[in-house]
Amino acid sequence: MNFCDAHFHLIPSEAALGTHSLPRGRGVTAAHFKDEFLAQEARVKELNALFQKQKGAASELIQSFGLHPQEPLLENLDFLEGLLQEKRIAAIGECGFDFFTPEFAANREKQEKAFAAQLDLAARYQVPALVHARKAMQEIFAAAGALKKAPAVVFHSFAGSPADASSLLAKGINAYFSFGKPLMNGAKKAILCVRSLPQDRLLLETDAPYQTLKGELATSPQEIADVYQAAFEIRAAGSPFEARPSFFDFTAAIEKNFDKAFGL
Repeated sequence: MNFCDAHFHLIPSEAALGTHSLPRGRGVTAAHFKDEFLAQEARVKELNALFQKQKGAASELIQSFGLHPQEPLLENLDFLEGLLQEKRIAAIGECGFDFFTPEFAANREKQEKAFAAQLDLAARYQVPALVHARKAMQEIFAAAGALKKAPAVVFHSFAGSPADASSLLAKGINAYFSFGKPLMNGAKKAILCVRSLPQDRLLLETDAPYQTLKGELATSPQEIADVYQAAFEIRAAGSPFEARPSFFDFTAAIEKNFDKAFGL
């Protein structure tokens, strides 16, 4: 089985957990600072060479870079475009909005400029956008026209409802909705989305090392297997035993979504 982690952070994960946090399967690793990206790029090359030697797989990990809304460094836009021109990244992100705290909300103007610029780059270079949105569904809907110009939009740790997800799809956005460990912690909206959205729009992630359960200090990318198991059980719940899909078929379906979302 190939587990696909739609969003994690390689360098912070290794800093927090050491090499025991090596990814389990395929994935997209994100960076938000120049030095972080350069360290990530070197490490991804090493890991992909290792994966190729062990499994015969040419590309296990792909990379993204973005101006995170919690710290929208507009001065990094030229660096981002340079990475796109040189085809050193396969996606832009995280990008988006975060109004979860007054401190983050105070950066609204910079967040708006950063998001608009990154969506423009996603459309011009035809790469997917990885979107981070907290307390910002209204702003996401307002950006629908720009979002649908990107070849795909992956909503990282989607915080909306099934109705919100359906509305985004209805607006012509090639949207995928990614979910992580909140599925294991009773997050009602996330559970409803995983249960009811079309399976061909689902992705799974760890957001390692950041997205943790109560009492945890860090999440490992290897925990993607636990996220898959939780999502599978949510999808299968209530189905007659004879009609339940296999876990193998479920993982294969998510991998197909991963390949479509990231143009692989």
